[in-house]
Amino acid sequence: MNWNAGEETFAAWAPSEVPWSEWAKPVAFVHAAEVTGDVAADEQVPRIPTPLDSTSVVIVDLPGAEAVFTGLLLAERGFWPVPLFNGTSGPKPIIDVLPITRALVGGVARLRQRGPSPMALPAFLLDARRKAAGVTIAPGAYDNRWVTLPQDFPSGALLASRGIMAATLVQRGGLAIAPDLAHVLRRWQDHGLTLRVIDLETGQVADRVTVAKPSGFKLAWYAAVALLGLRRSNVGGFGSHVPEQTSGGGYG
Repeated sequence: MNWNAGEETFAAWAPSEVPWSEWAKPVAFVHAAEVTGDVAADEQVPRIPTPLDSTSVVIVDLPGAEAVFTGLLLAERGFWPVPLFNGTSGPKPIIDVLPITRALVGGVARLRQRGPSPMALPAFLLDARRKAAGVTIAPGAYDNRWVTLPQDFPSGALLASRGIMAATLVQRGGLAIAPDLAHVLRRWQDHGLTLRVIDLETGQVADRVTVAKPSGFKLAWYAAVALLGLRRSNVGGFGSHVPEQTSGGGYG
């Protein structure tokens, strides 16, 4: 495998001069040498139906490669896209992450040519499929489900210290906030940030959304419970095979 391909692609999305690069996850770039890039599909991404506040941090919580394509659109509108994808790839994956990697590879030229200033505000990119809700986890599958945690993002105190007092969440399928993301946004809210939620599916926009305290909020055991049942990868992030059941009833 050409590991340099992944390193070079990651460096394009998370250059050292961008202050938000320290939060970027390298996991989705590991298989960059195995895919070819094609950003033509971003033409299918609905435009964000409302102007974005130039003083707002953005979180894009959309399925698969759509999150990357939306990040590229936001780059042209003055935000720096920060990939937070944390699931690895393997045979028979529960979540197909290669389209994400393909979009990241294919987006490099566009990001370099039409990208924002290194000092632009961030647009954090998440895969809305990360928990694979409703999917049966069968033996032999590659379990690459994952969750996002508060430490995956800059703190509300840090954002506020940089004059950032608003956040915009871009998602699809309603205005309800994913439980793991609610832990992040409630912390930001406690530091004075206001929240706007945009649903690309309906075009609905909700301003000054109040995030209720999610279960386990700020409790010491929250991360351990949130990660329960997930499988860590030896290259970082999440992903490992579910053991096959043996004829004796145990696991091999």
